[in-house]
Amino acid sequence: MAGNDFTTQAASGLLTGGPAGGDPVLKGKGVFVPELWTAQLLQDLEDNLILGSAEITNRNYEGEFRREGDRIRIPHFVDTVTDKGLVKAYGEIGDKDHAALEYIPMTVGKGSSFHIEIDALHQLQTKGGIDLMSELVRQRGRQAAVTMDKILAQTITAAVAGKDLNGAETMPADVSTLPALHGKIDSVKHSALDTESIGVYDYVVAMLENLDLKNAPDSRYLFISPRLRSLLLRDPKFIDAAHFGGGAVMPSGVLGTILGIPVRVSNTLGAARAEANTLVKGRRHDAFKNIDMFMGSTSATSLVIPFAQMEAYKPERSFTDAIKSRVIYDAKVIRPEQLLVATGVEEEIRKHNQAATEKNRTVAVKEAAPTK
Repeated sequence: MAGNDFTTQAASGLLTGGPAGGDPVLKGKGVFVPELWTAQLLQDLEDNLILGSAEITNRNYEGEFRREGDRIRIPHFVDTVTDKGLVKAYGEIGDKDHAALEYIPMTVGKGSSFHIEIDALHQLQTKGGIDLMSELVRQRGRQAAVTMDKILAQTITAAVAGKDLNGAETMPADVSTLPALHGKIDSVKHSALDTESIGVYDYVVAMLENLDLKNAPDSRYLFISPRLRSLLLRDPKFIDAAHFGGGAVMPSGVLGTILGIPVRVSNTLGAARAEANTLVKGRRHDAFKNIDMFMGSTSATSLVIPFAQMEAYKPERSFTDAIKSRVIYDAKVIRPEQLLVATGVEEEIRKHNQAATEKNRTVAVKEAAPTK
């Protein structure tokens, strides 16, 4: 049977997309190359990351860590230039303004590691076409992605409380023990009148207004929970925006953008959870269960993965091939004012609409009552 051991599997092209002879890294010798698998590790992470994807998180400072170690300082300018006003003939201009910088520290203090092993006899007894080591490496990439997404979710959750998780190895039980962040992520509420019925769409509008007031960049995104998507698809304000002077927002039922903002649905948001099923391999964690939706720009949060290592070896006392790997990473909210979250949305909508209905009913009764 072809591919009975790890070396021939790697050389067969099952993991690299082509035969060993055509691969400049393997050089046609059928030899396992750790660097090749490290590249696959990073690619697997990129494919599986949600919060850590390029659409959501920037990787601007990764190169700095590769050069400078596990801590950098991110500079930003302080506004120091003032308008001196009109200088009349023979008048004197005001004092000189000088450049001033403040620094935001960022460290790397988190990581993942994996240790996997396959016996050649196990591979031999496996149905042809199934590569056990390739599957374990794929699972490793998915699990690392889940962990990184969880770290990013915890970093954002801590920033809602004005705290900084960057540099800490784990999320503490009491978030108040973390150091203060240079700002705080706003939690947005609707701004509708007390007689107006509201829906999820009103929260989206309120979030956009908040970011516009802060001059946030236009490269924005919106994440919502599956439950909020269901509510949004039944929201009249979203389904038909003709009263805003346009056509139907969603004529085909496809949810892609709202007011020009790309929308993604993540089952890590919200408290709803599916029943356990061993055949369902979802990217799940509970770090975002208290947040129903969040909006921001790609410059708000940074993720760095400055180091990834993978080594293959043959354990001395067994007939197996093994791989050990580790990835070092961390995240930080750089611009907290450019991130927004909304919590308890469905319950708030229910309470508000119930109160609005009651108030409108009271007003209608009063207006219908005969005047004396």
